[in-house]
This record gives sequence, structure tokens and C-alpha cells, in this order.
Amino acid sequence: MRIGDSSLVEKLRNHERGLKGHLKNASNFLVKCQIIEPYVERGVLHGCVCPWEIGESADEGAFPILEDYHDTLEAIWVWSLYSKASGDLSFEPNIGWAWKYIVSNWKRFIGEKRGKGKSLYDCSYVLFSGTTHGTVLDVSGHKGLLLQAGNRLTEYLATLESTEGREYYDPFWMVNCLGLAARKLMQERWRKVAETFVEKTVVDVETPFLRADEEPTHTGPGGHDFFSKNANIALALMSCLGNRKKAREILLSKFLPCVPTKFVSRHADENAWNAHLATSLGKAYIITENLEFLRRFFAIMNELADRDREKSAALPRSLSFLRRESWVTFFYANAYVSVTKYLAE
Repeated sequence: MRIGDSSLVEKLRNHERGLKGHLKNASNFLVKCQIIEPYVERGVLHGCVCPWEIGESADEGAFPILEDYHDTLEAIWVWSLYSKASGDLSFEPNIGWAWKYIVSNWKRFIGEKRGKGKSLYDCSYVLFSGTTHGTVLDVSGHKGLLLQAGNRLTEYLATLESTEGREYYDPFWMVNCLGLAARKLMQERWRKVAETFVEKTVVDVETPFLRADEEPTHTGPGGHDFFSKNANIALALMSCLGNRKKAREILLSKFLPCVPTKFVSRHADENAWNAHLATSLGKAYIITENLEFLRRFFAIMNELADRDREKSAALPRSLSFLRRESWVTFFYANAYVSVTKYLAE
């Protein structure tokens, strides 16, 4: 055993003991982002989750209340996971309002006539939040919508030839979500399409991952940079192949050498980007049990914890944009839970 390995394992035990508290704090923050009373009592926006804390932004007058479909789905995931982990149903009303918003505004964001841009990204989150850990509410009544989202992604990925898309258009994130949902909803066609995509783009490729310094980055003003490309490739691999020998071999021989050993400074969205990378490291540790994945996971999580100055489990996107945001809070929560076995997917 390497020096420090025992302390690393003990750190993991402490991390697991802190899971419910982290999710509760994140859930409380997300309530502050939800568009409900006293802002609106009914209407199109009721139940939606805004990217940032509403009261704070309204008081300052600089950040308006914004509608965000996938941020709402991310909040559903956090609230639902806390409810499952703790048995505390305090956030059941928030989940209900959020799901009602998702269903009521389905045609505006995911309707069949919409383009393949962010509507497909929204489809991926419908599957991720609706099936990954279940919800407090019985979502069986929404199964038709989940199937529609999955079929849309399946149709798109079955004929996709390029893997170049990033952020909202990254096909590996879509494959990750489709693979997870295929198991939960027992959709064989979804599973085959997702697995075939991974076989062609990861398993059968000599160098499927980029060197750490080759990860694409956004450098200009505006725009987003929240996904690590390598993380999404690894997540898609694990989603589709699970703990099969081939997946473990690829994670150890090809993914690990491309993973940075510490938190990576980025021009934009660096907290979200690093949290997303940590998510893939946590899941890779669960599958391989290789402590080097765990070591690098905590190198990132330690920095994120230091940046969580209010210990609220809520983070801003970067040091240059200090307002805590709902979507970054989801990324942080997803990273936190990724390395805990009893809830790991």
C-alpha cells in the first residue's frame, strides 16, 4: 500500500458520511432559485428553476429572473436524490412544481418539430433526472414523455457520424444519459444504439481520449465551457459497458494517463468543468477500485470545497463570476455522489 493510501480511504469514509448534509444544503439553495411564490403563483414560469438565487438578484436589480429548462431538470435530480438518501420528503412540493413546469412546457423545448440543438440536450436531462435515481413522485404517468425523449436521442445518435460537438451538443453526454436510462426503462434499442456508439468511438479507437493539455477550451467573451470532453467520453463508456473487463482496461490504460492530477484553471466555467471531471473520476474509482482515481478526485473536490466559502454546497461558475448558480450546484452535487457506492449508478 502506498504512503497515504489509508488516509485516502478514511477521507472517502468521511466524504460518504457527509453526503446527506451536502445534498440537503444544495437542495435548500435550489429552493431559492425556483420561480414560485412570492414571484409568481401560476403561469408558464411557475416551478421553473432560475440559474441563480432569485431574491438576491431581484434585490440588486442586476440579474433578472430567467427561465431555464435543463436547470429545472437538474434541480429535480438533486431534490430527488436527497429525498432518496435521507427519507426526508420536505422538497416533494418543489419537485412537483418543477415536474409540472417540465410537462407543461414540453412542446416549447422538446416538441417533435424543434431543432436538434438544445432540445436534444434537454432530452438527455429528461432521461437523466427522470430515471437515474427516480423521483419522489410517481413518474410512471410521464413515461410517455421519457420514451419520447429517449427515442429522439436514439434516432439522432444512430446516424451521427461526428463526435466533435461540445457543451450542449456533446454526443458523449447524450450517450451517457441514454445508456443509463436504457437500463432503467429496459429499452433494448436504446441500449444497442448507445453501446454501438461507444464501441465505434471509444473501444475500437487507439487513442479515444485527449491529452490533458489538449482538452478543448472556450477563450472568448460569453459562451460556456462546462463539460470536460474526456469526462463525457469516460462517462459514456461506463454508462454502456459498466464494470466489464474492457471498460476497466480502457479506464486504466487510456483514461487515467490523460487525467490531470489537480484542479485545472480554465478561462470560463472552471468550477463546473472541474466538478464534471471529478464526476467521471469518482465513477471510474467505483468501477476499477484504483486509488489513483480517488486521489485525483479529492484533489479537485478539496479545491471546490475551499471555494464553497459559505459551506452551502452551492458554487459560482468561476472566480470571475461569483454569483452562486443552480447548474453549477448540480455539477458539484453530481461529483460528490459519484464516488459513493451505495448510490452510485
